[in-house]
Amino acid sequence: MFVGPKPPEASRGAIENRDPFASAPPGISLTVENENWPWGNPPREVDVDVIIEEATARIDEDEQFRGEMMKLLIAGISVEHMVEAWLMNGFEQGEFSLDAGLLAKGPLAVYVAYTAEQEGIPYRMFEQDDPFAEDKIDDREYMQLMKDNNPRMFAAMREQINKALRTGADDDGPGLQMPADDAPSMPAPQPEGFMNTEETADE
Repeated sequence: MFVGPKPPEASRGAIENRDPFASAPPGISLTVENENWPWGNPPREVDVDVIIEEATARIDEDEQFRGEMMKLLIAGISVEHMVEAWLMNGFEQGEFSLDAGLLAKGPLAVYVAYTAEQEGIPYRMFEQDDPFAEDKIDDREYMQLMKDNNPRMFAAMREQINKALRTGADDDGPGLQMPADDAPSMPAPQPEGFMNTEETADE
């Protein structure tokens, strides 16, 4: 009887030596008690109003915490991300129940945005928002909208633009103006043309 080559023995710790029936079956975590973790015990607070008051009071009273929060907003962290982190952290530590934290999430996000506006800090409300990359309206579209919705303003603006184009740069208009004392004295430009050439030739 022909016997093939003996397969090599798997090294210790290799996946071939693992017993597929030695691992925990799926769903075993649902059959054990969760009292060893804070979130597995009754939460400290379940009143949504109290949860919001405690969170907003910390923002108002703890200057260091508020400063770190503003730094995160400047760094580009969205309000949504910060509030979700607060929600998960509070739930895992047993501070409040998950449903109460979800109900407090919206009002707390609005308060964080309000605080950022009071501090003059640019912020992103949601993770996909970018306050510096807003859609800009095209100049042609802008003028068309003004023509359709505010024709009087459009007519006045068009008249001002046409006047500026006809007269050129005005001395009283905006721009860099050289002081009179520092302005170099230059002779007035002589008109050049066919008539001026004939007059010069006659002289």
